Amino acid sequence: MVSTICLGVLAPLLAAGSEISLAGYVCVERHSPRVILAYWLGVDRRCNLTAIQSSKGLAIIDTEMSPRVMAPIKARIEEIFGRNDWLYVINTHAHDNHAGGNSLFQGATIVGHENLAEDMQWLIDKQVQPDRKQRDLDRMSVTIRHLRAFLPQVAGSRTNTRRVQGEIRFWELHAKDLQEGYGIVKPTLTYSDRHTLDLGDVRLELVFFGKGHSLSDTLVYIPQEKLLVTGAIVYQRGQLPEIGERSELQDVQRFLTVLDGLLAPEVQIDRVVPSHSPPLLKSDLRPVRDYYRKMLDLGRQARREGLTLDETVRRLSVRNSFPNFRDPPPGHWAHGMQERNVRNLWRLLGEEEPPAAQTGGTRD
Repeated sequence: MVSTICLGVLAPLLAAGSEISLAGYVCVERHSPRVILAYWLGVDRRCNLTAIQSSKGLAIIDTEMSPRVMAPIKARIEEIFGRNDWLYVINTHAHDNHAGGNSLFQGATIVGHENLAEDMQWLIDKQVQPDRKQRDLDRMSVTIRHLRAFLPQVAGSRTNTRRVQGEIRFWELHAKDLQEGYGIVKPTLTYSDRHTLDLGDVRLELVFFGKGHSLSDTLVYIPQEKLLVTGAIVYQRGQLPEIGERSELQDVQRFLTVLDGLLAPEVQIDRVVPSHSPPLLKSDLRPVRDYYRKMLDLGRQARREGLTLDETVRRLSVRNSFPNFRDPPPGHWAHGMQERNVRNLWRLLGEEEPPAAQTGGTRD
């Protein structure tokens, strides 16, 4: 049985008045004696961090957006496990919420795909490029102002009030880190295809998914726990998968190979932990696998029929071809993703060598 404790709803027990300690915004979900999920309480920004204890030491998968946000989460994990012997930090990729707190884990080995260091460069750039840094700070200031204005609308709900307050504190802490600057720690142990970390009584099997959501997408399978941590690959139910600007056709083919392998009957998975939603099931991998397969099939069919790119975009729209997924509204970071995916796939398919029958070749 999984238990969830979100300290933010226990505010009266933690501190007097309207302010609570930062620990009060840390939610923890116990998967087993060996594994817990932890995340910062907010409105719509859950980011699961998976912590594992073993006979050799502690490991964590992803480290939030920056040190001030990560510090109370790290402290809460150490309190639950009763130890602080961090052995490994695994970054599934380097987008927001996944690698900004690495510097807190001094002495631990930072692990990621061989593309991770390049993937992390933007975390440095946004601190050292003055205009970019100021734009980010300005956006955070606007976000905080809007959240504060929203508080009176949820005053009748303690739970919603704490969520909004948690979101405000999150952005205040991250803004302070960005303003002052914080260290970005790149991986010291990298892999190219697959890699296993032996922690004695438990193994962490790392799998490179391919360049899609990022350059360095890593999935982590823990067979002893029947647990799969997907990072942002299986993002949340109904979220469109990605074919990125830097994806190659071999990456899309790799997506299918990896997902086929994980869906095999002999691979035991009871829970799937995505980055940004409550845990899912193994069956939630299937629609993602089927999406990539259908995109390849329909994309190739469109080219055989001589459709234009714009005609293919219309045929492969969410409404026409993928009704089980959703196209987020304007303003959401994923709005328009399906059109981007189709355009990226079209480019990749255009690079395929035409079949011999279409180029005048003969077959024995």
